[in-house]
Amino acid sequence: MAKEPGKVSVSEGYLAFLHDELSENQARLRELLGDSQSRAIFSFAADRLVKTVEAGKYGFSPIEGITQKMKEWGMTVSQKDKGAVVEVEIGCPYAETVHPQLTSKEPRCPLGEYVLGAVRLEDSKSQLLHNALTEKGVRFVIKKA
Repeated sequence: MAKEPGKVSVSEGYLAFLHDELSENQARLRELLGDSQSRAIFSFAADRLVKTVEAGKYGFSPIEGITQKMKEWGMTVSQKDKGAVVEVEIGCPYAETVHPQLTSKEPRCPLGEYVLGAVRLEDSKSQLLHNALTEKGVRFVIKKA
């Protein structure tokens, strides 16, 4: 089978490890620093992360820019704005096989920082309230300031 340009094979176990690594690191930060300080670190990391993938280079909103990028990665994205709350649901082609392999007590999707970073490009005080894995992907709830 010929390899597509720009694509590599990645082990589902490795993807599960990355999810667990992020989840465990965030759990330790909450234990050591408390919820408020760990949220601040997460938010600052999100601000930097979204810039590494050039989401802001698109001529439209940053959230539309990352939506386009995630679609290129094979995901589906839907967004609902409910006043000061933004709900983003991502359908991930790996969720059905990767999520059952996760061992963290509070598994989190690594894309949470990415999505939060895009929202914070337009509303710098926004905070991620909810990062819940679903059978087919993940659902994020972000509160704008």
